[in-house]
Amino acid sequence: MKSAVVDRFVNLALAACLGVMTCIVLANIICRSILNISLDWSGEMASFLFAWLTFVGVYQGFRNRSYIAIDTLVVLLPQRTRRALAQVVDLGCLGLLLIIIWQGVNLALMTWGLEYPAMQISRGYLYASLPVGGALMALAIIIARWSGPESPPARSGESS
Repeated sequence: MKSAVVDRFVNLALAACLGVMTCIVLANIICRSILNISLDWSGEMASFLFAWLTFVGVYQGFRNRSYIAIDTLVVLLPQRTRRALAQVVDLGCLGLLLIIIWQGVNLALMTWGLEYPAMQISRGYLYASLPVGGALMALAIIIARWSGPESPPARSGESS
C-alpha cells in the first residue's frame, strides 16, 4: 500500500519534470527563432530537471525490474540457487547504492556554495538528485524483496 503512494508521487514528479523541461526548451526555441532572444536560464534549468528526471526515474526501472539483465547462465540454475543468487545481487546493489547515496550527499554539500550563473540557485540542488535517486532505488529493492523474492524466470520448456 505504501509503495503505491511512493509510486504515485514519483510518477507525478517525473511527469512534472518532463513537462516543465519540455516547455522550457520549447519556449527557448521559440524565443530564439522568432524573437531573436535567448532565455539564459533555460539550458541550466533543462539540465537540472534532466538530472532529476534521470536519477529519480531509475526508481521505476528498479521497481518494475525493467533494467537490463544478462541471465544466460542464471536460467540454467535450479530455482533455489536462482533465488539465492538474486538475494546476493540485491545485497550487492544495496551496497553500491549506499555508496552512491553517501558520495551524492558529499558532492551536494561540496557544491552547495556554487551557484548557477543565470538561475542564481545552488548547484547542490542538482547533485542532491544522486542521494534521492539512490535512496529511491534502494527502496525499490527493499520493497521487491519484502513483497516476495523474485528470481529470473526459467526458459520455456524447462523445469526447475
